[in-house]
Amino acid sequence: MKKSILFLLIAFYSISAFSQSGYTISGKIIDEATKQPLQGASVFAENTTIGTATNDQGFFTLRLPGGGYSIAVTFTGYQTETKRVTAGDAGNNEMVIEIKQKEKAMEEFVVKSTSEVADGLAKYGEFFLDNFIGKTANSKQCYIKNKEVLKFFYYRRTKRLKILATAPLEIVNDALGYTVKYQLDSFVHEYNTQVSLYTGNPLFQEMQSTDQAQVEKWNAARKVAFNGSILHFMRSMYNKKLKEEGFEIQFIVKNNEKETAVPVKNFYGAVNYNMDDSSKMVDIFPRQKEVAVIYKNEGSSDMYLATNTDASSKFQLSVLSFLPDESLNIEQNGFYFDQNDITINGYWAWEKVGDMLPYNFDFKEKTAPVIKEEVITPNVEAVKPAAEVPQVNESTLTAVSWKVEESKVIDGNNMLSYKRGATDNTINFDNDFYKFNADNTGIYSFNGQDYKFNWKYLDAGKTKIEMTVLYPTPLIVNLENVTLSPTSLKYTRLQKVNGLNFVAIESRSIK
Repeated sequence: MKKSILFLLIAFYSISAFSQSGYTISGKIIDEATKQPLQGASVFAENTTIGTATNDQGFFTLRLPGGGYSIAVTFTGYQTETKRVTAGDAGNNEMVIEIKQKEKAMEEFVVKSTSEVADGLAKYGEFFLDNFIGKTANSKQCYIKNKEVLKFFYYRRTKRLKILATAPLEIVNDALGYTVKYQLDSFVHEYNTQVSLYTGNPLFQEMQSTDQAQVEKWNAARKVAFNGSILHFMRSMYNKKLKEEGFEIQFIVKNNEKETAVPVKNFYGAVNYNMDDSSKMVDIFPRQKEVAVIYKNEGSSDMYLATNTDASSKFQLSVLSFLPDESLNIEQNGFYFDQNDITINGYWAWEKVGDMLPYNFDFKEKTAPVIKEEVITPNVEAVKPAAEVPQVNESTLTAVSWKVEESKVIDGNNMLSYKRGATDNTINFDNDFYKFNADNTGIYSFNGQDYKFNWKYLDAGKTKIEMTVLYPTPLIVNLENVTLSPTSLKYTRLQKVNGLNFVAIESRSIK
């Protein structure tokens, strides 16, 4: 079966208090075997709202708020690659990331596996949502738009449930005002131990609304979700403000199989707090297997108490279990590593994807300049100063019809190309025209056939346009990275056809 789903999320914007101490990373994405650049690869900071795509030479650039991040690279037919970055890293602007093609034999094995449950969604779907999205008040307002991409496998001998996804999960969180593209590596539940483990690469996008009351509701819900969270704890630990922020640390000591919680007065001395002045990174080394974290400013949710009857209603209790002789590094934004070296239990473990916030979240800053992520190309002509750039308004878009000059359509690992007047085109856009009207209607013309559409800007900077083409079944077409001049229109086109995502990088001129 042909697999041409492309995980591509382009030009997301970050609103963060850390932007003042931000930094830029840039580099090139190439095929590990051929060393050829990959155009349209998705590059994003995991668990943030910041992402971009590589240009035709494989280059990318990202502007990151201060702190540390895990950078993920995804491309259809290739294995996901991740790289940890921090502000003090040498080589942040000259990285080359190689990604490897997936082994087709392994893909076919997964598809044909006799362990696959034919009615898996009906049988295990609710269980998966409870243990992946969660069972909190926020999770109840979440849903997955594309559940059909989930594949369920049950191994009777080991009593193990494994869930994979053939495409990124599209999660809508109406409670917190985010949509999340979650590249799920796998979800595994061991019935013998009743332990669930999932791994993946999430990318957030803030929902937009013209309803100020809705925006304020999202902001309030995000603040509540942040208070007492592990993100809140890590930032408080970094800033040496645990007590001020409502946290208390206790060591869990075992004596003759009996557990005793020992309060710790000197938090930072007990966990061997050390700030590296050069990297601005905090290292803690508790020399203790289990550390209890109590958040005293809020009690436990009634939903949590319903299934954890021995928990206290007066505070929230979470437990960090450390591997022997392992430390934890914490960045300014609350990012911590190595995350595989600790196990989380208690309240934080109960809060799952439905309560996640991006690492660039900051409720204290309500407005911030919009920062557009660029796709860079080396040795290009310098950009003119702002004063020299022609002023373009909305009438520039609606005054004329636009014909395709050049298009590169990415379909999985294939690329169809068109350039007006060229003889080696693999697709024909000679008679492809857009006409945007001032009343937010329009006409899409192709080979003499006209199709009506409605359109609107999705952001204040007018860099994103949503077109709804009025076929018998409406077709949503998104134009990202829109650049408009008096004579040209450039963008990245994203649309779904027959359940498959297609991407095109296009430029148009006046008809």
